[in-house]
Amino acid sequence: MPANILDTPIEYLKGVGPKRASLLRSELGIDTFTDLLHYYPFRYIDKSKIFKIAEISGDQAYVQLKGRISSMRELGQKRGKRLVANLSDDSGSIELVWFKGIKWYKDKYSPGQEYLVFGKPSIFNKRYNIPHPEVEPFQPGERSGGTLQGFYSTSDKLKNKGLNSRQLSKLMFTLLQRVKAEIQETLSEEILHSLSFISRAEAM
Repeated sequence: MPANILDTPIEYLKGVGPKRASLLRSELGIDTFTDLLHYYPFRYIDKSKIFKIAEISGDQAYVQLKGRISSMRELGQKRGKRLVANLSDDSGSIELVWFKGIKWYKDKYSPGQEYLVFGKPSIFNKRYNIPHPEVEPFQPGERSGGTLQGFYSTSDKLKNKGLNSRQLSKLMFTLLQRVKAEIQETLSEEILHSLSFISRAEAM
């Protein structure tokens, strides 16, 4: 292992391992703990509210929904093939659509189970759907406080290995717990005090 923990290869972070590390290197250029530490979100998303399906409108960039998947089916042929799941709550239903990673998503989600769904609504045949949403099992109480969540750029290859934006956020949290004490300050105590700045470690 390197003398400086921040130079540690990314595969040694809990939750990564060799296969995910290889993809993080090839897809995002993340090779070490330092690289992940400086892989910043490109925006922050307000996940403090769970919308009803009937509340979806055309002026929403992203929505978070809670509902049950009632059915999953494969439609189309060859390049037009897609996986379509029907998500329902007590206000209505909406289709979730995946064009890539169909087998992986089909095996991952189960009809009848309750999920949190996050994504960008689009319109097809005069109905809203959500292409390639983030989907995770709903756990009561987990989101009760709500939060602003960093939104990270990722790729289909990473998503197929379970590394969507939310999972990258979890890896970042794990990393910060491990290396916070090693993050060096770049400003003097005088500047920090006079401008009421927090430390670099706290900012990270």
